[in-house]
Amino acid sequence: MSTTFDVYPRTTDLPSFAAIIDRSTAELHRFLGSVGIRARPPIHLRIQRCEDDSHVAFSLDAPARWDKDNYAWFMVGDALGGSDAYFDDDRAQIQERWEDGFASPPRTRLEPLIRACIGTGHRWWFRRSIGQPAVINLAYGLIAASLAAITDGFLTSDDSAWDWQRLPARPDEFLAWYFRPEQAIEANFREWSQRCLGYLAEELDSQ
Repeated sequence: MSTTFDVYPRTTDLPSFAAIIDRSTAELHRFLGSVGIRARPPIHLRIQRCEDDSHVAFSLDAPARWDKDNYAWFMVGDALGGSDAYFDDDRAQIQERWEDGFASPPRTRLEPLIRACIGTGHRWWFRRSIGQPAVINLAYGLIAASLAAITDGFLTSDDSAWDWQRLPARPDEFLAWYFRPEQAIEANFREWSQRCLGYLAEELDSQ
């Protein structure tokens, strides 16, 4: 089982890999500080081939896009595991993903923003596979929200990465309640995030 967050940008200019790393590391450190964890691990990444996971050379200063046969692998400090991310610039496919329209309340509320973002013709999506350490369970959502913030866009999930009633959302909204057990609507997210928060200090003690 895996879950994903999709990021749709409003700005057409692609941010650099470095900009994503800087913003998401800051958001991770802010979250850790808010729950009383002193560790400050950096977020870092590799570009890898889908076929064999071999590394692909890239520059952190380059725009954050990569071929369909590659993926970005985001990691946190020395933690095992990571989140794989993909870049999609298939404009027709992106339009198709929104063919169901804007009848749901969250979509209706953000319809002007969503339409503007769909019009840019590209998106990113971040995946968390089962069995990842707690810090990855947390961080992949923060990375997605950071990218949405940098690009003045929004993020959403079609596979229940978090409370479906809250998505799609603007990044500032998302960061206010994501992985906050007391803010979760559904009991499974409240209990799961609470367990993960309990594991974080132990995972990050050595970092």
